[in-house]
Amino acid sequence: MSGLLDEVLTAHGGLERWRAVTALTARGRFGGLLRSRFPGNRMANVTVRVDLAEQHAVFHGFPQQDQQAVFDRGDVRIETRDGELINARRNARAAFAGLSGLRRNLRWDALDAAYFAGYAWWNYLSTPMLLTREGVTVTEGDAWPEAGEQWRRLEVSFPLDVHTHSQRQTFHVDAAGLIRRHDYVAQPIGRWAHAAHYCYDHRHFSGLVFPTHRRVRPRGPGGRSLPHPTLVAIDLDQIKIET
Repeated sequence: MSGLLDEVLTAHGGLERWRAVTALTARGRFGGLLRSRFPGNRMANVTVRVDLAEQHAVFHGFPQQDQQAVFDRGDVRIETRDGELINARRNARAAFAGLSGLRRNLRWDALDAAYFAGYAWWNYLSTPMLLTREGVTVTEGDAWPEAGEQWRRLEVSFPLDVHTHSQRQTFHVDAAGLIRRHDYVAQPIGRWAHAAHYCYDHRHFSGLVFPTHRRVRPRGPGGRSLPHPTLVAIDLDQIKIET
């Protein structure tokens, strides 16, 4: 484990505390340009529970208030609130490729949205613990100037069995050890979807530290983020920790 990753884990609550957590439930709001692809109520208000050990997330009240969307290690399903199956898709990422992916350039069905949101929220809420997962490779990169500061960088490579935006990603870390920016390619959207994901207003929740405001913007030449449009906006009001 790199020295910088140790600093990041400490700044976000400490490895011992993260290892004691089994699941998280987050509540907040979701906006930005990408939300226009979501069907139903478009997940405007989010209540999501994620497991830390398994790649599993449940969105309550999506795509309709009396339903829930489940992401389960790459498979997805839509259920009633009582768990009765409505629809399901195995290996949901494959549907974004080839001819079937053409329709997804314009609109998503509920299962598409469940896959993308499922792995994305599982990634976001389990970071930085995610970076200690078996098979994940972390190295320290060159410093990056931004916001009048020098942000240190973690270059991360994910194994193929981890559902995430792209195999290679970069995390920008400030002097306090907090993750302030996260660069990746959102491959289910397209190989062109280079993103700069900013993290703001970090808060403590039961001993862990999370950013409560996230904004995702396009990433242009030279790695510089573009001011518009806002692709994703996430604002969190509450995170409940289960141990």
